[in-house]
Amino acid sequence: MYLSPRRSSSSVRLVCSLASVLGLAPALLAQAQLPIAEERAGAQEPAAAPSTEVPETDASAPVFVAHDHFLSSPGENKQAALPRLRASRAPRKRVGTIGDVTEWRRGASIVKRSLESVVPKGYSQWSSNLHKKALQQRGGSYTWDNVGVTAAPDAGQLKWGTREYNCPDRVFKDCDFTRIPQEHGLYVSNYGDTTLDGCTFLLVGSQGAQWAHRPLAYAQYGADCIPYQSPPTHIVRDTHFVDCGFQGVRPSFNLTYFDPGTSANPGTLLVEDSSFVSRWTKVRGDGARSTGALVLAHMSAAPPLDAEIGPMMESVTLRNVLFDFDHGDRPIVEIRSAAELVIEDCAFIARDHPQPYVMVDRDNSGNDLGGTKTERIVLRDNRSRGVVLLLCLSPAAGGPSQIKLPLHCPGEEIVYSGVTGRLIARRQLDAPESSRPGDAPDAPAPEGGL
Repeated sequence: MYLSPRRSSSSVRLVCSLASVLGLAPALLAQAQLPIAEERAGAQEPAAAPSTEVPETDASAPVFVAHDHFLSSPGENKQAALPRLRASRAPRKRVGTIGDVTEWRRGASIVKRSLESVVPKGYSQWSSNLHKKALQQRGGSYTWDNVGVTAAPDAGQLKWGTREYNCPDRVFKDCDFTRIPQEHGLYVSNYGDTTLDGCTFLLVGSQGAQWAHRPLAYAQYGADCIPYQSPPTHIVRDTHFVDCGFQGVRPSFNLTYFDPGTSANPGTLLVEDSSFVSRWTKVRGDGARSTGALVLAHMSAAPPLDAEIGPMMESVTLRNVLFDFDHGDRPIVEIRSAAELVIEDCAFIARDHPQPYVMVDRDNSGNDLGGTKTERIVLRDNRSRGVVLLLCLSPAAGGPSQIKLPLHCPGEEIVYSGVTGRLIARRQLDAPESSRPGDAPDAPAPEGGL
């Protein structure tokens, strides 16, 4: 289901020109200010007024459709959705830092609403921090609604828009993260569900959003959160990442999930009506112009995966998502250990890219995945310019260690085994759903092992 268009507020005008999205430009900030009642902000620091304006985005613009941008340029795709969303924001109160959450009344929920944080030069490494305290179940939820975070032009010390530990259900709705110079728009160590709804990430130095479930000690650190209490659900809807990963200290995938589920509590991820676009205006020293879009990975700070119990994820669905990456330094997408992977109505574009892959089940150490495997892969009505699905096979399956499967399947549904890479079913989408395992027509031969 697609989202309906958002209406622009007549009291809000945004600095949102083509140059500001394509270049390393000042933040796009809401000018209107309104007080809020939910939370008191931290240190107040008025931001400089924007010096340029453009007309508001047309409120009648259609909702985001990935296929509409399949033949567009990088510059056009950077404008595909982000300006529309930012022009629709309700008024925000301008502050310096949003302020920390140091105490959590068990079972309570916290909401921060309608704040525009422009972090000043100084000691602040984040606009907000949820303190870890004792690792126990907090209950309730934590929501940011219509919140923006950016660094003042001279605030090079800013590492995170928000940094959070032992976080229960977490929601970011209509939030904007812009020009966070060092690390991430948000870094959240969660043990509950997560949601990004109507959010934007522009020119964030390392990763737009990093979700890191870390219930065990790692490196020199203790655990950051309690274990999952039930299978978590992760939702990303109408959320857009533009030119993230440039000049930060830890550039990586724009959207990162560390252990978004476990074998005991497998997660569910839905990413829909969203875009990931990157072509930095400056080439990095290694020749790269982008990092990667999305990764799901198992890390050592969570319990080992167990093939006898099941994979890390119950399902991963990418629906109506645009991926446009130019000369990236890693695969565009990496998915690991999902019972079912569904990719539908998506558009993939690789420009001069040495790793033009959606990579499935890469096992870095030889036992990262504990013998678990993505079991079923469904591709439905996708468009691809140079991007293929690179499926990593278990040594027990025999044959090549990796095979390439085509992502481009306009008007078709194709189902593969994630264990062997074999074709299970194939049909035209306007045909009846009658294909069964074993009666599919022959598929084109995989492009071969690597």
